[in-house]
Amino acid sequence: MPGIVGDQVEKEYNELTKRLLAEGYTEENYPKDKVKIPCGGQLPGGGLLNNLYGGFEYIRNYACSMVYKTGCGMFVLGKHVIDDMGFMGVQWCHENDNPVVRCPFDKDRCHENDRRLHGMSGGGLCIQCWCVCHRTDDVYDYDRSVEKEEKKRREEKERKYQEYSFTHNGRVCRNHMYFNERDRTWALEYDPRRCVSLCYSSNGYCPILGKELSKKKGNVYYDLKKSRIRHDGTLFDGEKDVCMEKGIRYFKRPVSIDICEAFVRMQKNQIIRDYKINHSFEMLSDKSLTYEVLNIRAEARPSRDLMQDLQDIKDGITIVHASDQEKKQKEIKKQRRQQAKETCIKRLEKKILEVGYHGLKECGVDRTHADKWLGEERIAELEKMRKEKPVQISIFEYMQQQGEDAAID
Repeated sequence: MPGIVGDQVEKEYNELTKRLLAEGYTEENYPKDKVKIPCGGQLPGGGLLNNLYGGFEYIRNYACSMVYKTGCGMFVLGKHVIDDMGFMGVQWCHENDNPVVRCPFDKDRCHENDRRLHGMSGGGLCIQCWCVCHRTDDVYDYDRSVEKEEKKRREEKERKYQEYSFTHNGRVCRNHMYFNERDRTWALEYDPRRCVSLCYSSNGYCPILGKELSKKKGNVYYDLKKSRIRHDGTLFDGEKDVCMEKGIRYFKRPVSIDICEAFVRMQKNQIIRDYKINHSFEMLSDKSLTYEVLNIRAEARPSRDLMQDLQDIKDGITIVHASDQEKKQKEIKKQRRQQAKETCIKRLEKKILEVGYHGLKECGVDRTHADKWLGEERIAELEKMRKEKPVQISIFEYMQQQGEDAAID
């Protein structure tokens, strides 16, 4: 940990730096073919070695070529260890001669290992059991190496995947498969949402569905019915207010209708879970609020049932269609952009009347906008107006205007 001495911040040196300094090396003279002084990270006061990294660092290529051994005598190359892991107040890294590697035998309490790493076995389906390594001068032996054991682990994993695929007639996909490292078994958890982001193709073959995906695109739509008791201090205070938004899209973009139908068939309850999570604060702030997710369906485009809408309105339900809301929002954004553009054009025209077109910065944003928005005819018209009725402006006002424009840009 860094220590503070006066105006200086001191970082404890790593074991590599301690050894090199003990051998007589300095920050100006050191074996540059093996180690380096990190760029940046220098702490206040002291020299270049007073840095966040603890002094010298190994050059990456050199560190990758180093040979290590675990406590049980398994060889491992430097390029396959986990470098720079902070745990139990220790920095496990090349420079401290204690990088870690996943135990090839997944023994989380091996007596040959550093006791501070005991009990680290990860969670869920994955095993994260770390084993400390130390550098050795022995010749690397692949037959007694972590690399060989890891290859055997990968081969076993692939073999069991192929066995699972064979017993399920090839109706599997790696994007939906999970391997449990604890019992060494595969499992399939088909999630159509993953197809949208990972393996979706409008004309690709889906091994799980066992067919070519339809080129017809669509989405999953649903209706949301929300009910609450009004507390607004009006004549309607205390009455029940019911609103239904229809045709809400679930996926952000259109996908194959086959994927949409698979989602509705297998995972439509996910919509309810998502809404509950995303609107938990709203439900906590209004205890009277209740909601229902209705009419979940897969369609090429949102459909409308006019007769049902009329009946809902007759029953006192406020009806809103999501597509109408989206169009309204797009129109509002379009109007705001147009108003902002008109304001900028007026400001730009005023500036040309004051300083002229050639008074604008040649490579500035004003010159670019003038060419794009005004065109040659309007610029010529403004220049003519400026010559006929020149606008008097002081040097101070001109400099102030230039500063404001720069701040806007």
